[in-house]
Amino acid sequence: MGGSLGDGVLSDIQSRIKQIAQVLNQLDDSQVPRNIRSASKDAVEKWLLNEGKDMDVRLGMTASILDEIFNDPNLPGHYGPLCLQVQAALETMLNEVSRS
Repeated sequence: MGGSLGDGVLSDIQSRIKQIAQVLNQLDDSQVPRNIRSASKDAVEKWLLNEGKDMDVRLGMTASILDEIFNDPNLPGHYGPLCLQVQAALETMLNEVSRS
């Protein structure tokens, strides 16, 4: 990752990423269609928590997958606001990372 990020900013973002991963795990619910559960799991495991990728790529790809999930007509209605909240948090963190 870019050495320009201060340790405080980075550890704050890392802890927020862990919180987001926990929130996205709520989509692993039998009420949620399998394709959405799978996409959510991929977003977390392949992107959000993948420390081998640059932070901006991790956040951006996770946000992009969430956008697809949010726009899936089969997403149970009560998960829509959850997706929007997580997307907003990812966008905020992406802005912080890109400013550093």
